[in-house]
Amino acid sequence: MHFLINELSFIGQAINKYEADELMKNILDIIQEISVLQNGDPIQTHSSFASQKLSANLTVHEWILTTIKSGKSEQQKIAMILLRLLSKGPFIDLQNLIDDCQCFYQKKCVSSTSLTGATKLQGILISLQNNPDFLQENIEVEFQEYTSSLENRSIKNLTKIKHAKKICSRYKFHSKHHPEHPWEDASPMDLRDEKEAQKVLNSSVEDTSIKDSNGNSSKRYGFNKKTDNYYIFRSDNTFDEQGYPTYHGFIIPEDQVPPKILIKIKR
Repeated sequence: MHFLINELSFIGQAINKYEADELMKNILDIIQEISVLQNGDPIQTHSSFASQKLSANLTVHEWILTTIKSGKSEQQKIAMILLRLLSKGPFIDLQNLIDDCQCFYQKKCVSSTSLTGATKLQGILISLQNNPDFLQENIEVEFQEYTSSLENRSIKNLTKIKHAKKICSRYKFHSKHHPEHPWEDASPMDLRDEKEAQKVLNSSVEDTSIKDSNGNSSKRYGFNKKTDNYYIFRSDNTFDEQGYPTYHGFIIPEDQVPPKILIKIKR
């Protein structure tokens, strides 16, 4: 899954260094929460990210340098993560990925930004809090690639840890899919180890065409190399006590995986 730090959300909204630290800690919390979903895909941003403002007199680059020297371990951790990101990228605007794309947000052209990258890659934005333009969990843009028609697209936007939890699904075993005694007409779930089932769920691909009442994809498809089986995970339409949406799963044959999903599943 592709995640991109939204450089446009950094507009100098922190009043002082303390507030800047708190805003950046929130970014770290989100990055740590979604790390299980990255599946080897690095977090991306824009080449201008370092020069964006955290406060009126403090850029992201300046915050990183001063924080690394501060001796505060928690802030140093996020500073080091961002320093690696700024040193190595990848930068969405330097990969030729969005060169032939047009994107408009709130009637403004944002074609060379991370918003366009998130739309193109069907990725998820990570935005700094307290920017009035990026408060919503879902951002609506107009997107065009090559000579195709301009169309409306929706991008997930994480600004709070609760937003990150909503996309970090949790596997929950359902007795009707017991591997030895499944209910009538119910397919079995052969992954007895819930940690193994959780790994498959983490790397699964969502069916974006169908949503549950909480706004999450009601179906996700995954593959397990150890068993050489495909799985479907269905939303329970509930959240656990920590705020994570729960899913149960079972085996399905390959021909029951939608072709558009099958090509995205990492085997």
